[in-house]
Amino acid sequence: MTVVLFIVGLVQCGLLFLLTGTGAKLARQAQKEREEARYVPHGGWPRVAMIIPAAGNDPRMEAALKSLLEQDYPHLLPVLVTAGADDPAADIIRRLKEDYPALRHVIAGEAKDCGQKNWNSLAGVAAVGDAADIYMFCDSTHMADPEFARCLVGPLARNEAAFSTGYHEVEPRDHGIVTLGYALSVLLMRLLQGLSAFTQPWGGAMAMTRAAFERYGVARLWASTVVDDCSLGAMLQARGVHVKLCAAALLRTTAHRHAFGTWRAWMDRQVLFLKFCMPGQWLLLGVFAALMLAPVLWAGFTFCRDLIGRGGGTGPFLALLWLLLLAGTLSSWRRLVPVRVPLGRWLGAFFLASGLFGWVYLRTIPARTITWRHMVYLVGRGGALLGMRRRG
Repeated sequence: MTVVLFIVGLVQCGLLFLLTGTGAKLARQAQKEREEARYVPHGGWPRVAMIIPAAGNDPRMEAALKSLLEQDYPHLLPVLVTAGADDPAADIIRRLKEDYPALRHVIAGEAKDCGQKNWNSLAGVAAVGDAADIYMFCDSTHMADPEFARCLVGPLARNEAAFSTGYHEVEPRDHGIVTLGYALSVLLMRLLQGLSAFTQPWGGAMAMTRAAFERYGVARLWASTVVDDCSLGAMLQARGVHVKLCAAALLRTTAHRHAFGTWRAWMDRQVLFLKFCMPGQWLLLGVFAALMLAPVLWAGFTFCRDLIGRGGGTGPFLALLWLLLLAGTLSSWRRLVPVRVPLGRWLGAFFLASGLFGWVYLRTIPARTITWRHMVYLVGRGGALLGMRRRG
């Protein structure tokens, strides 16, 4: 069994090393996309509606919204959507309208048959109508570089795809294990996005032509499902539609003293969205979770036995060899994070993330609901919304 688990550890390190190469490939792709974004496509830049659902009073929101409103794009219609006029985000939007008069604020009302974010996005689309050729959807708490919109819209403007997506990276502002664990988790998901088999829309930064929005019935889909991106990804995958990953359309998320509960709730949603919308990928994710966690548990058990004098054999040597290989592989991952991270803390973050990943996955097996903000959604196959209630 020791040899088998050591081989599992080697497979784990090999996969992580492969993803390191994916990170380097994404960096090269991003540079190419930024260069392409400098040139006006044949026929000019299309009209784009930037639709941003917003809720709450996240301290990062105002700066993030400003970064989106200050995009270097010639025909951009910014539309911010809140559920109600009394939402804390509405106060931020009203302040921003003083400096950005082109900004439109849409009140969507409370969602009844779908997730609130879906309902807000659809309200934004309805307000824009045919005034835009492309609908771009963004989250409200991530910082964007000035060329973000051109990089995300570029493939659509050049007729290379009908759907495009970006992603985000976390910039840790401290070396806390939870903060680094969250940064590592997001990095892992971004690297997996770089593999074509796992590329799917991300709701925080995705775009589609108006023609594709109508042809594929995105409005009907979102009006009955709990989440925007996973439900759309499942539908596009079933119909064989390609989603273009734009490596340069990379938003930045800052994290400081990140709370464990916030990280766990975020991971819960990521796994549950796949369970309900893309069950095949959810099952594959379970294999991946076991691959990440099994060598960690084996090595920990082996070292503990050795400490109390009950070890022996090749177990401790193989466990140490695996740990050195893992440290070398994860050390290269640190180059993919915006700030310098101590290797020891980075390893600790990996162990914690692996444990949390396994625990969260097991909890999702019997789950039938998704908790998001103040709502609990009862979800069926394909992410269909079966019912909802307020938390507490």
